[in-house]
Amino acid sequence: MKKLFVIILFISLITFSLAANSRMEFKETTIDFGEVESGKVVDVNFEFENTGDSVLIIKNIQTTCGCTATKLEKKEYQPGEKGVIPVKFNSRGLNTKITKTIRIATNEKENPFPVLKITGNVVLKDFAAIETEPDQLNFEKVKIGKDYSKKVSIKNTGTIDLRVVEVTHNPEIMLEFMQKTVKPGKDMTVNIVFKPMQEGRFTTFIKIRTNAYRQRLVIIRVNAEVEEE
Repeated sequence: MKKLFVIILFISLITFSLAANSRMEFKETTIDFGEVESGKVVDVNFEFENTGDSVLIIKNIQTTCGCTATKLEKKEYQPGEKGVIPVKFNSRGLNTKITKTIRIATNEKENPFPVLKITGNVVLKDFAAIETEPDQLNFEKVKIGKDYSKKVSIKNTGTIDLRVVEVTHNPEIMLEFMQKTVKPGKDMTVNIVFKPMQEGRFTTFIKIRTNAYRQRLVIIRVNAEVEEE
């Protein structure tokens, strides 16, 4: 009889152990932080509770990109215990609607990999933008040793000053700037001087680097057919 009681108790303990389960229940799994200005850091907290009857263990947290980061105070939560998954989102360099995903690995049996999402709209209010015209210069037939010139227009379509940071080009090309800063809504003309030194087909690229938001590097192609004097 005693042996039978021990067996029944043992089976009951196994059954209870198998039935016991943690349950990670979130207050909300998607949080919309609304509209923020680009460059701001947004802090979002996902509140949860272990509504199961065994210890909840958070094994790992993964995010969809380096824009989000999480740091937990601890990884184990008793039945009935509440906790928070903090998410930090850096909106620097963005100007768009976003959706970021946070994937969690737990010891829960029914849903071991819950997914969280943050959404919102990032707006860039202060930025420089560049438009160039033309983006290709064709000097056609030219003579060795002579100077030729064409003009390129650079316009700032942004809201802050556009600054020319760096210019790289072939030694046979020279750029003449009246200034290297363009006010919002204004434009400037750059004189491109070409002095061919070698006979044959000539192709090169002028690279202008600025502080423009999207297109920081502008590339202008230069073509020519160089003939002897």
